[in-house]
Formats: sequence, C-alpha cells, structure tokens
Amino acid sequence: MRTRARPPAPATGAHQPGIVTRQPPHVALAAFDVVADRHAELAELLAEWSGVAMRLAADPGGLQLTFGLGAALFAPGRFGLDARRPVALAPLPPLPGDALEPARCGGDLCVQVGAREPGALVAALGALAGAARGVAVVRWTQAGFGGGGRRPDGRPRVPRDLLGFLEGADNLRFPQQLERHVWAGAGERTWMAGGTYLVYRRIRLDLASSNALPVDEQERIVGRRRTTGAELVPETGHVALAAPRDGEAGLLRRGFNYLDAAAGTLEPGLAFVAFVRDPRRQYVPVQRRLAQHDALAAFATHTASAVFAIPPAPRPGGFVAERLLDGLAS
Repeated sequence: MRTRARPPAPATGAHQPGIVTRQPPHVALAAFDVVADRHAELAELLAEWSGVAMRLAADPGGLQLTFGLGAALFAPGRFGLDARRPVALAPLPPLPGDALEPARCGGDLCVQVGAREPGALVAALGALAGAARGVAVVRWTQAGFGGGGRRPDGRPRVPRDLLGFLEGADNLRFPQQLERHVWAGAGERTWMAGGTYLVYRRIRLDLASSNALPVDEQERIVGRRRTTGAELVPETGHVALAAPRDGEAGLLRRGFNYLDAAAGTLEPGLAFVAFVRDPRRQYVPVQRRLAQHDALAAFATHTASAVFAIPPAPRPGGFVAERLLDGLAS
C-alpha cells in the first residue's frame, strides 16, 4: 500500500455528525470489509476518510458522514484490537421472523452519508471507495430517502413512511434523553466516550397487502391516525408495542425508506437505523416483542442486520477512532 499523508479532521464537538443533526432528505449506508492486515493501513484509511469527511462537510450540498466499526474488526489475530473491543459491540442474536441475507449483513467498517441531493451521495461514496482501494472493499450499500424537506414558509415538513403514516413522533430529542439512552456510558472503553452504537435492519415491506386493507384497519395496526398522526388507544398497535416499557431505554430512530430492484420487480422497504447506548438492552427486547405481538410484522420481513460502534468525533487534527488505535504496533 502506498504511503498516504494524514489529512487533518475537523473539530466537530464531542459527537460525529449524522446522529442528532437534522436528518437530510437523502441517506445511504455502506459497509466495507478490510482486506489489509496491518494496523498501520487501517489507521491510514481512517485518517484519509476523515479528510474526505472534512472536505465534503464544507461542500454546499450539506453532506454528513458518520463512521463506524464492526465487531469482526476486533476478532483475535486481526489488528490486535480484541482487548479494546467495546463492551456492547456484538452482532444481534437471531430474532423471530428473520430472513437475513448474509451478503447484506455485518461488515468491518461502515459509513452513513446524508445529503440534500442524491448525486452528492454517489460522489461521497465514490470518494470513500476510492480512498479505500487496496485496504477495504465494499460489502453492501443501501441508499434511500428520508427527510420531509421544508414547507414554503421554511419550516421543516414532517415526512411520511411508505405505509403513509407520519414519521418521527415520540423520538428522542432532549439532551437528557440522549445522555441517558444514546451516548456510551461510563462502563464502556475510554476511547468510546462520546460515541454510540448504530443498529441497522433492512425491512422489506409488503405494501400491496397492507394497502389493500381498509384505512381504519391500517390505523389500528399502526396505532395512529393516518391523516394527523394522532396516537390511538389500543395497546396492540405497532406504536404502543415499539414504545419503551418500564425499565427499558428508548431508541434514537434515524431510518429511511428505500425502493430497490429485486427479482425482476420493485422492492419497497425501510432501512431501519437507530442509535443506542446498548443494542442488547435497547433494541433486542423491543424487536422480540414486535415479532411476537405486532400485527404489522405480517407485512414486514427483516432481510439484513448489522451493529456498528460509532466512535466520538475526532480530536482537532486527528482522525476518527484514533484513540482506539493509539499505541498499537504497526
């Protein structure tokens, strides 16, 4: 591998962008498998990616890049990181109703890219893939659309999901909620302070069947009014079942819709993305409850799954995950 200059990363505060910043209308996730075998090559790649992020953040397209690390990167015998593996970083256990496609799951590294224009996503992912040449290869990508844009008066428009219901109600937003439910706690590795975990699930939706139901039945299943988003009383609706129960922590949801070509037809779905303090204690109990009791599960098939540790923002002049790699032999 050629020697690369280490470009400085921007000082962006304690946390990476793309977590609590406003969600843009176009989003993509990409996972990479590292094919290099030296710690120094991994560090150089993360440094170069941090430089790409700095340049793109200054672009008028409003790009947000968020980087993460997968559990496989910490496997013994790879980069000497096994003793530094984050406490909460582990693949999700098998969940009821899973129909996972292995090629769409996992990965050593991930990047989430958000932009105001879809072309900016393509340019950003191309720049990252080019920087990774010889060190990492693309494992999977998922692009889609999320944010609702803005009204004529400039106020943000609340988006609707592919089922036709308003998004974003009851999501975490206050600093005390984020501190309690999103940012890594005191029991984590020091290098993860200010970081979080990304849970990804690709969910194929059977819209033809769900849309064939009367509107009042769709509302009963979801647990909200379709026109206003007002919550209904039944505790068997999806909204009530997905809400935290006593003793459970909330999720910061950042999912987006997708429309892909599959088996000669179009496949609509949800790329579910959530940021949490501990996937095992926050996401897993909710998904098990949904799989067992949620009527919406009849129209949703989980086809991909991944968990990534999202380090804090880099120090001024440093690069993402630099604290993790400090002191390791090359």
